[in-house]
Amino acid sequence: MVEPDLGTVPVMQIASIDAALYRIPLPQVLSDSTHGEMADFELVTVRVRTDQGISGLGYTYTVGRGGAAILAMIVHDLAPLLTGSDPVRTEQLWEQMWWAIHWVGRGGVASFAMAALDIALWDIKAKAAGEPLWRMLGGVSDRVRAYAGGVDLHFSEEQLRNQTAGFLEA
Repeated sequence: MVEPDLGTVPVMQIASIDAALYRIPLPQVLSDSTHGEMADFELVTVRVRTDQGISGLGYTYTVGRGGAAILAMIVHDLAPLLTGSDPVRTEQLWEQMWWAIHWVGRGGVASFAMAALDIALWDIKAKAAGEPLWRMLGGVSDRVRAYAGGVDLHFSEEQLRNQTAGFLEA
């Protein structure tokens, strides 16, 4: 990983953290043996704002259940913990979050809530350093190969072929 030059970045503090939950309806209800029926996805977004005017955006999602629990953990447990902290100390803040909520889970809701905030903090860190995040994380190119996939067990063979043709066209 390339260490950013944060020596010229003013010391910042997290001024506010806003989170929201959105339900995104699927064009068709999906079902499989693992998830059951899925009529929508839930998107939880987090906006972390600093006292220096830099903001970072993070997110996580579910397959239609649990988003309210993730949102509640962010709002009630993690946002108060992080507010006032230096947002570029991403590893330190991750550990603070981990130890603050590890008694209620080391995966699931806890890890989803932490992930959304961690993404927002890395977004701030990259902006503060004036570097794209992909470079800060050790990437060598600003290009990414596209991937599309979807195995929907209830689709007919014709629907699967049409889906695949649409992916290839895109």
